[in-house]
Amino acid sequence: MEEQQTQHRTTSAGRLRFVLRDQTTEVALPTEVPLADLLPAILPRFGAERVEEAADHEGYVAQRLGEPPLDEDRTLAELNLLDGETVYLRPRADQLPAIAYDDLVEGVGEQVRAHPGTWAAGHTRWMLRIGAVLTWLAGPVLLAGIGSAVLTAALAGTTALGLLAGGALVARGAENPPVATILAGCGVGYAALTGWSLVAALAPAAPFPVSLTAAAGSAILALTAGLVAVADAATVFAGALTLAIAIAIPGLIGSVSGLSPHQAAAIGVAVILLAGMFVATTAFRLSGLTLPMLPGAPEQLGEDIEPVPSALVIDRGAATTAYSVALHVGLGLALSLLLPMLALSGSGWQMVLSLVVAFLLCLRARHPNGVAQRWSLLAPAALCVLLNVLHIGGERDPLGLVLAVFLPVLAVAALLVLAGQRLPGRRLVPPWGRAVEIVELLVAIAVVPLLLQVLDVFVIVRGLAG
Repeated sequence: MEEQQTQHRTTSAGRLRFVLRDQTTEVALPTEVPLADLLPAILPRFGAERVEEAADHEGYVAQRLGEPPLDEDRTLAELNLLDGETVYLRPRADQLPAIAYDDLVEGVGEQVRAHPGTWAAGHTRWMLRIGAVLTWLAGPVLLAGIGSAVLTAALAGTTALGLLAGGALVARGAENPPVATILAGCGVGYAALTGWSLVAALAPAAPFPVSLTAAAGSAILALTAGLVAVADAATVFAGALTLAIAIAIPGLIGSVSGLSPHQAAAIGVAVILLAGMFVATTAFRLSGLTLPMLPGAPEQLGEDIEPVPSALVIDRGAATTAYSVALHVGLGLALSLLLPMLALSGSGWQMVLSLVVAFLLCLRARHPNGVAQRWSLLAPAALCVLLNVLHIGGERDPLGLVLAVFLPVLAVAALLVLAGQRLPGRRLVPPWGRAVEIVELLVAIAVVPLLLQVLDVFVIVRGLAG
């Protein structure tokens, strides 16, 4: 019922009753226009005197009875203003006071019902959808235990095709992008199991990287089909494709070369670090925006100077942000899978490489402004450091564990608390900012020789020289 009302508000005008002192007027207003743009058209209905008075007290605010002023930057639909509702206009300096409750139980109950964490119909819907996803994804686990790789591949492949086709039908026929995305996303999981099972059926003795590459390749094909079928979820599939490709690269390298899984993972980490430098430009291009070419001659100064409509810029800007989040999250998840392989390898140089990469990720995290983008860099770094600390601590005796691991961890935690109190909101002087840029450059350069050491390139060169 709530969804039907919302849909009605967003597709038709809403008639509201406005009260200003002893005057009342009813106005039919579009629900997709911000309230701040509607008030100048409403005030003249109360007379020119009221419009002139607005300049004396910094304008009027709109309120429901007993509630704080409405956010003027939001639309009527976003403010949940229903057709026929009464809104009070008051001087900004003389707002309606809050209601004094004579029934304590009713007042507390109203606050509980208005709390943002209150369970609503939308939560029930997503609970059931998440349950459907978990149930569908339990299928690959069950199929993997059949024992016959051929049968597993056949069942998983058939299920993947059915889910992808169902997602396409729901997206195009029922126009329900969330359900279509769920169907196509679950189909990707079955497609990955299909690729893994095909390798097990055709080459049972194949090493792990070959199976991983086949699973990632099948997932890439399914994600591409899902992207075409469910265009409304393009950012979701773009992030998943980024993750699948980032996993397929070290798998393919490990399959066609004699490198160990840890060495292939190191190459994958280096590729991801390089790809992370182009996330911003890639997100900009995926959003459909293009920058005009710089003029190369005086007669070209008048070309490509037409202004871009604001609606297009706002829409494409939001798409750019969404693609940036998707690409960052995809690369961050890939790093969260590859860095632990280096941290837990037991090799000193591989652990050093993982810690240097973690430090580089922390330095890079200052560039993006988005919360998701920064956490996609900080989370893999934190996981890598934690695993290294646990691995180092597990190899020490009790005294060494306390002196070399436990006490430094306490000191670092204290420094982080102190930094959390001092740094946020403080502008650093330019020399410090420049110093951080230089350190970031040096750390990025240090990744190259460490990667060569992990790949035993120096050992090979010394062997050739000797």
